[in-house]
Amino acid sequence: MNSTEELPKKDLKRILKNVAWLVYNNVFNLLLSLFVTVKVANHYGSLGYGTYQYVISLVAILEVLAYFTDGRVVKKEYDIYDPAKVVLTATFSRLFLSAVSAAAGIIFALFYSGGREFNLILAVLLLNSIVGSTFFGASNRFEYLLISKRNVIAGNIAAITGALLQLLAVELQLPIIVLPVISLLTTAITALVIILQYKKEFGLSFGTELIDRDLLKALYKESAPLAIASACAIIYTRCDSLMVGNMLSLAEVGVYAIAIKLINIVNMPLGPIRESFYPKLIQIYRTDRDRYARMYIRLSSFLTWFCVIGVLFSFLVLPYFFKWLNKEYYEALGVYRVYVIYSVISYNAGLRAGHLTLINRGTILAYAQAASVVINIILNIVLIKNYGIYGAAAATSITQFLSLTVSNLFFKKDGREVFKWQIMALNPLEMLPNYRKSTTDVQV
Repeated sequence: MNSTEELPKKDLKRILKNVAWLVYNNVFNLLLSLFVTVKVANHYGSLGYGTYQYVISLVAILEVLAYFTDGRVVKKEYDIYDPAKVVLTATFSRLFLSAVSAAAGIIFALFYSGGREFNLILAVLLLNSIVGSTFFGASNRFEYLLISKRNVIAGNIAAITGALLQLLAVELQLPIIVLPVISLLTTAITALVIILQYKKEFGLSFGTELIDRDLLKALYKESAPLAIASACAIIYTRCDSLMVGNMLSLAEVGVYAIAIKLINIVNMPLGPIRESFYPKLIQIYRTDRDRYARMYIRLSSFLTWFCVIGVLFSFLVLPYFFKWLNKEYYEALGVYRVYVIYSVISYNAGLRAGHLTLINRGTILAYAQAASVVINIILNIVLIKNYGIYGAAAATSITQFLSLTVSNLFFKKDGREVFKWQIMALNPLEMLPNYRKSTTDVQV
């Protein structure tokens, strides 16, 4: 994709360098994760591995409260407030919300008869969420300044440590409770490395005077609709695992979790590309709306076709990967082939949430995702009952299409404009420079 017409070479170079670091990080984690996942999944079996993944899905849903401090909203504030105040205020907010989420998890455990092992895994993962919030502000500022290299270094150190410890746990045949403990340790290592790098780069300042109440209110107010949308997205992409566990078995959750891991691999490049271009998109939006629209469509087209090509390639190589897994996981390949539709839709709408944040229409996300939760639960009940774990994958893909594409048509001008841009992005010619001089010549 040639974007030099829309971006100065200096800016494009910085963005692509940031993307390269993030993609490298994802590829590194991918290779490490694939190797470790095979060992761990085979050792603990679909039942043990499924139990662990079931709790992970539960914690992911409990964590949605933390999204009331949205990273995209935080990035908009660096040009308005003192960056040090933004970092500390955002971090404080995330820590507080994570603590509330953990309290909700403890209350859930008191009423849910999951057993001692289940409760221990849940408790450790809830603590892990709190520790993960300690470096939210520092990591967010690194992303905004396009120096994600700092986050990557921390993540790599933690990933290598975690991988070695998980392999050691398998070798020593330790109980599955060791896995969340290792996760907690790697998160603590990530926090330490990021905070130390932040201190070296910007220095560290603490004190209640750096927690800006007006900023805190602004973050909550603007993050609220985005948080609702993110919460709903997490719920409808995670509740399928919980419903598979309740309607089928925890062993099938383990099989389903392998398919989800493969989907996460496909989705990994989306975040780096989106987050690296987003700060520049903010600047372009504030100065030239038509140029911004052209950039939006071009990037969306690139993301869409990048995903399509990647998915087709994955169909060729994944059968070889499954030769390393126990036969009890083979069904996950078929589930992946249904679920992967979700990824193509996600890439096509990859810039949608950021755009709606820019135009202060986060309520569109909130309404669309709230409706999607209801639709997804209904589809899961019907499709899991009739098609098992394949039905759960189909339910999520259908919901994603309705939420990220069709729902735009119900929100008048702003929503229909996004729908138009996403449809235009399906045309691979949109990736070409100078293909479209203006976006005003296309009517919906």
